[in-house]
This record gives sequence, structure tokens and C-alpha cells, in this order.
Amino acid sequence: MPSPKSKPNTKPSASDGAGYRLSGFLIIVAFAALGLVWLWLQLPKKNEPPTPRPPVVQPVPSTSPAKASCKEDGGTWIDCGLAPGCKADEPCAQVCVPQCLANPIPEPQPQPEPTTPVRAQPADTICDSRNFICVEDSVDGSLLASPFIVKGTGLAFENTINWRLLDANGGVIEKGFVTADAPDIGKAGAFEIRAFILQLPKTSTGTLEVLEYSAKDGSPTHVVKIPVRLPTTSMKTKFYMSTVSDTDCSEVTPIEMDVTRSGLPVETALRALLAVGPTMSSKRTAIPPDTRLISLKVSGGTATVVLSPELGNYGGGSCNVQAIRAQIESTLKQFPSVRNVVISQQGKTPEESLQP
Repeated sequence: MPSPKSKPNTKPSASDGAGYRLSGFLIIVAFAALGLVWLWLQLPKKNEPPTPRPPVVQPVPSTSPAKASCKEDGGTWIDCGLAPGCKADEPCAQVCVPQCLANPIPEPQPQPEPTTPVRAQPADTICDSRNFICVEDSVDGSLLASPFIVKGTGLAFENTINWRLLDANGGVIEKGFVTADAPDIGKAGAFEIRAFILQLPKTSTGTLEVLEYSAKDGSPTHVVKIPVRLPTTSMKTKFYMSTVSDTDCSEVTPIEMDVTRSGLPVETALRALLAVGPTMSSKRTAIPPDTRLISLKVSGGTATVVLSPELGNYGGGSCNVQAIRAQIESTLKQFPSVRNVVISQQGKTPEESLQP
């Protein structure tokens, strides 16, 4: 009996399964390699700048707060311009980039001084370039005495006319100020300078300057410069300083010094007490700083003294009052023409002045 035909064996062998797995692995490796190559191609090459990309810029309305604040701060608003980092020949330069350009602050240019006179020059006077301040020409080249008197007219802020006397080396000998008697605001007023030359000048010639100090920066302005001759002879004067004493507040000590010769020795001594006394560090003065002599009149043996409001800055106290009175009275009573002294502060009666 014939044998039946055998069926073919369809079961894969072990060697066939290994081949399939190897093929799959190789396919995965190939795709991974392609991916790595693609990523490598996307990376920027060495020394090769990245491709510029135009920035995304939102349009800025013409009424935006940025534009308004730019104008308020004094800048110039540019609606379109170069994008940051772009040059004029690059594509990204066409992107609209609103921006605010700060306007440079212009440097102040010196303004030319006006040359038009503010008034006609009075007769027989020497004036500044615009006739703000004019001084009688009789003082030009004259020999100044102690005291000397100079008259003129001036137009100045708050009617304040300043003056200073300089020696030939430019050193200040004396200085002060007076008030012009102006009839109205913006009108010139008459003034008179009356001053003593306490320090003996070091040169025989000098310059009298009559001027105004600028209300803006304090610099000299409207200056009238007049050449003068200076006194060269001196005399002795004596004034009294307070002595620090625990028992007697009215105790004083005399100080003798050389001053420019004057025909008014009584007033010279009192002015030396007020002007020179406070600068003598070795001695004490009870008189408040910057106290000025307003007027002095000697009649019938009585000297009537009016001092500036600074006299009231003595701080109170009976001891201070005694010391101030002792200094002034002793300085004046050294002269035979003075037996009594009446002292008052400007704007007050003698009874209201120097109260403890």
C-alpha cells in the first residue's frame, strides 16, 4: 500500500527569526543616523553669523503715551527707522521701528552786553557805559581826605549803591554802601558817600569804584572807576575794649593804634572801635558784630550816638549792656569836648535801647 505524501514543514527556523530582528535594528539605526545628520545641518556653522531675522514690531499709534512723553521731555519722535542691529543696506532695515531721539541741549551762548544808555548822562559826571551810575567828576584825580565825600546819582536794584576804595595794588582799603534817594521805581536817585579811611594806605594812588552787585549772581556790574590820590599821613587814636572780669562788667582797657590823619578825631575813634575792635582776637568786645555808626553829633558836651539795628543783637543781660556802654562811653569821653554820652539804636529811642 503506498505511503501517504508528507506535508511541507512551514514552521520558521531559528535562523530566519534572527535575520528579521537584525533587519529591523538596521532600519532603526539608519533612521536615527538620518535624524542626527538633519539636526547637524540645522546647527550654525563655525564663524558663520546667524541669519538675521526681522524683529516683530507692533505699530505705535501717533497718539501713544510714548510719543507724548517724548515730546514733553524735549525729544524728537521718529515714526520709522532702522531696526536695532540693522544697517541701511540690509533687509531688516525696512522694519518700522518708532523711536525717540533726545535732542541735544544747546550750550548757552553769551549774550552781548546792551550798549544803549538807560538815561542821558548828567553834566559834569563820570558814568558807567550805560549811565546807570554817575559820579561827580570833581573826585577824578583828587586827594581823598578822611572822611571823604562823593556825590552822584544812580539807578540800581533796591536803590543800593556800593563802593570800594582800592590801593594801587588792588587791595581793598575801605568799602561800604549807600541808598540812592530815587523818586520812583526805575528812576535814578541821588546818593552821597561819606566814609573814613581808617587804615593808612600802602600806596599814594588808588581807585575809587562805585558800582552795583548783580541781583542774579552777585558779580560787579555798572562799575564806575575813578583814579584818586590817597592820604599818606597818620595819627594816633585810642579806643576801649572790654576786660573779661567776674566782678565788674564795665571794666575796659585802652587800645592805641595808628590811623589815617583826620580832622574829626572823636568820630575816628568811635569808628575804629566798631570796625577794628572786633578783629582784635586778643581783646574782647561786647558790641555785636556788624554794628555800624549811623550818626554822631557832639553839642554842648553831649555826644549823641545812633547805631545800626545790629546793636540789638547783644543777647540781653545787664552785664552785656554795661560792657557795651562802657566801651562806647570811655572811647568818647577821652576827648575834653565830650562829658556825656547818649546811645540809641536806629529806630528806637535811647530809653528803648540797650535794655537788660
